[in-house]
Amino acid sequence: MLMLMIVTRGGNFSFSFVHLPDFTIPAMLIAGVYFRQFWVAFVLIFSAVAIDNYAIIHQGISANCITPAYSILPLTFYGVFWSGKYIRLVIDSNIGKNVLLIIASVSIQWLLATGSYYFFTKAFSTTGWSNFPAYASQWSLVEIPSVLYWMLAIIITFTLVPRIINTLNLGSSAR
Repeated sequence: MLMLMIVTRGGNFSFSFVHLPDFTIPAMLIAGVYFRQFWVAFVLIFSAVAIDNYAIIHQGISANCITPAYSILPLTFYGVFWSGKYIRLVIDSNIGKNVLLIIASVSIQWLLATGSYYFFTKAFSTTGWSNFPAYASQWSLVEIPSVLYWMLAIIITFTLVPRIINTLNLGSSAR
């Protein structure tokens, strides 16, 4: 998970041959589902901050998102990790609850992080919250689905692939 975070969060790393969406939020959800321990969340959150720091200082990535709102980001990451404790990545009767929890968790994290960032931008100082709905609708359609695509890939990988393998193994052993 850390390698995916480095490749996807770090911006323009020279070894990143494919631009994939940021894997930080899915990593928090997975850690909440499978690891459930605070120290795992702490390592992932600390890594995300370190990756951002490295990208800004050594890779020349813009630091325009580093405002006082950045201090909210680790808290929202922990919130996603915490919500992951209530998700089971299996296909069963709880799949609807799990999907809604993933969507709600990702959306709330995005809204808190984006809202706090917006609060410290020039747009807020000139228009207040009146422009936020337009700002949010523009960026939410880009950023939220990318996390949900990661989660779809993870759910397929962790649930459907093992079932297919078991079915194939059972079919071959019946011969």
